[in-house]
Amino acid sequence: MATFSGTEGELSRTRTELLTFLRDRAGLDATFDASRDLLASGVLDSLLLIDLVLYIERVFGVTLDSNDVAPANFRTIETLAGLVDRRMDSSPRRVA
Repeated sequence: MATFSGTEGELSRTRTELLTFLRDRAGLDATFDASRDLLASGVLDSLLLIDLVLYIERVFGVTLDSNDVAPANFRTIETLAGLVDRRMDSSPRRVA
């Protein structure tokens, strides 16, 4: 599993990492479309949402606040990747 810094915030890498997590945790098949509605399709339930938020914070090194955890941001993998990338862009850079 990769760990990303804000400088590596490419949407495609973020999307791929999120899609891999959801495939593993929700049992999605390889043909799952990243633009499919996660909420309407029942893929994302309340327990998986909590796991996903914790995963995002750990892997991408960002903090999601209560305003971020809104249906509009978690609707699709695309919208979720956009949220993560915005948070990475606004996070202070860590110096090793």
